[in-house]
Amino acid sequence: MDFWEWDEKFTTNVQEFDDHHKELLNLFNKVYQQVFECGDLEEERNLTETTLVELLEYVKYHLLAEEKLMIQFAYPEYLEHKKQHEYYIDEVNKFVNQHNNGAVALSFPTFMFLKDWIIKHILRSDKEYGQFFNDKGIK
Repeated sequence: MDFWEWDEKFTTNVQEFDDHHKELLNLFNKVYQQVFECGDLEEERNLTETTLVELLEYVKYHLLAEEKLMIQFAYPEYLEHKKQHEYYIDEVNKFVNQHNNGAVALSFPTFMFLKDWIIKHILRSDKEYGQFFNDKGIK
C-alpha cells in the first residue's frame, strides 16, 4: 500500500519540478514501506537513518533547483517561497537530530507532517509559479 499517490492536481506545468515532486512521492512511499514493514528494531533504526538522510538530500536538491530558477527569472514571490523551504528543511533536520539523539524510528505523525507539508506547499505555493515560468518559456 502506498503512503501517497500522485494526483494530477499536483501538476505545476513545469516538467522538471513535476518530476521532482513525483520522485519525492516515490521516496515517501519507499520510506514508509521500509520503515513500517520492518520487523527488527535495529534494522528499523538503520533504515530510518538512511531514509531520513536520503529524503533530506533530495528535498534540498529539489528546493535549490526551484530557487535557482526563481532567482534566474526574478520570481516575485521568491523570498516568501524560500522562507517556506527553509522552514521545511529545519523541520526535517529536527527529525534527523531526534533520530541522532536516540529516537528509534519515524512515527506516523512525523510521516504525516512531512507529507502534508509537501502537499500543501505544492498545491498553494508551487502551483503559483507554474504560469509564471510557462510565460518565461519554461515548460
